[in-house]
Amino acid sequence: MGDRREQILRAATEIAAERGLAALTVRAVAARAGIGASTLRHYFPTQRALHQAVVDQSLDAELLDLRIGDRTVPAAARLTECLAQFLPTTADSRVELENWLALYASALGPQRTEQARRLLSGMTARALDRVDTWLATLEAEGALRHPDRLRHATVLLALIDGLCLQLLAAESGAGVAEAHSILAEAVDRLVTVSPPD
Repeated sequence: MGDRREQILRAATEIAAERGLAALTVRAVAARAGIGASTLRHYFPTQRALHQAVVDQSLDAELLDLRIGDRTVPAAARLTECLAQFLPTTADSRVELENWLALYASALGPQRTEQARRLLSGMTARALDRVDTWLATLEAEGALRHPDRLRHATVLLALIDGLCLQLLAAESGAGVAEAHSILAEAVDRLVTVSPPD
């Protein structure tokens, strides 16, 4: 059963990579996977469920746990390392940032679409879940300042969104290193404490 689901997800991910999420129709994915539409519907009852599975798989592949569980590394450094995956790593990431902004515009702007809104909502929920997982690891170690992980995750993701906007508005890519530095500073101040001995 898991093999068929993976086959469908692989086909859907290929289509999304080639033509975008809008091209993920039941018919197109079923044809690419070499199965019937009714078989696909057995694993993904709605197109929304299929889209969410592709988004989840894509984000999970990009947002790794890295060293979050490695207690030999300071908690703040581990969390910053994980959160930095949301930020560009080089000044050459303008297209990546523009695609990120385009998603927000298509979901919330004047020509917004319901599909884009659902996509953004699903991505936001998955990102919040990933950050919460990392924070839960630190909480178990006693390295969080306050127990409200959802609040921490929300603040950190809002900061990351703001940093991405600032990088897009900058005339040059010189701000990438500074964005990473600001993120590290925020983690130090907002989230982590030295764990108890």
